[in-house]
Amino acid sequence: LLMTVAGISLIVLGVIDLVNKLVPPAVVKMVTGALVILCGWVIVEAVLYIIAAILLIFGILLLYHNIKNNVRGCNAWETVLEYATPSICIAIGILLLFHTGAVVNFVFIASGILAFIEGCIMLYEAVVNP
Repeated sequence: LLMTVAGISLIVLGVIDLVNKLVPPAVVKMVTGALVILCGWVIVEAVLYIIAAILLIFGILLLYHNIKNNVRGCNAWETVLEYATPSICIAIGILLLFHTGAVVNFVFIASGILAFIEGCIMLYEAVVNP
């Protein structure tokens, strides 16, 4: 069920990117979403690695963009939030890469907590900077 929700979410994010005329990320998200929905039950391990890779790439690119453009908020709190989002994406990606063995429960709980924190940050940014 969660794999289906993740696939639908990726497709919706791809459609939003397509509306914003960001074609390459839209295609990647939509294809990944379709693969997750169609083959998720067969290739759960591979899907986790794909999601981890996407999170790592997105986080690294966003962090690079912020550093390159010397992104700063109006105050210290907003500056921390600008760099927290890519850092959390990278952390979740790394945790998902090492999800095997005895630490499986810890990895998924930690990833969930980090995803919740990132969602709160994104919600805060959407409210403050509409």
